[in-house]
Amino acid sequence: MKQKACKICKDKFDPLRPLQMVCSPKCGMEYTKQQKTKQWQKEKKVIKEKLKSKSDYKEDLQKEINRIIKYIDKNVNCISSNRPLSDKRNSGHIYAVGGNDTIRFNLNNIYNQSISDNKDKGGCPLEAMQGIKNTYGIEQYELVLSLKAKYTYLGLTIDDLKEKIVIARQIVKELTKADLTYPSLVRIELRKKYNERIGIYK
Repeated sequence: MKQKACKICKDKFDPLRPLQMVCSPKCGMEYTKQQKTKQWQKEKKVIKEKLKSKSDYKEDLQKEINRIIKYIDKNVNCISSNRPLSDKRNSGHIYAVGGNDTIRFNLNNIYNQSISDNKDKGGCPLEAMQGIKNTYGIEQYELVLSLKAKYTYLGLTIDDLKEKIVIARQIVKELTKADLTYPSLVRIELRKKYNERIGIYK
């Protein structure tokens, strides 16, 4: 049999059996330990998934939605202050998640924002709305104003949320691969396009 590299110490050795992975009993014990740890990690992931609540799935979807916004608004200034943003930035909701669950995933309700404005200053909604008007025009401004009245019921089941998470993750992959900076009109078109593709807001 051909020599192999030990899975633990990486030394070359002559295997006695076709499926032998390690060169010595000592490495064998370590290999067994590592395999048990890997198996437990897999089992733990399954257990955690089974224990997830609807709120947990909403949070998972929100993370992906926020990532979509960070890529759509890449290299764009803070929506409320118009200051340049570092890599540490938030996806700021115009209408806060806490009191507006029905539009929390709507891409027209979310824009790149500084951590300071989003978390420390309560989202600066008035300044953010002015930023939308200045950056995207009156039509987008009025669209954002209409969101609360238009979407009064969400009605997503856990299975719906799982489906939307898969779609959102695929969009994130595509945006990551493209890695582009978009002009303002394109950013609005992308919000519309991905809202329709995710299928929550039609």
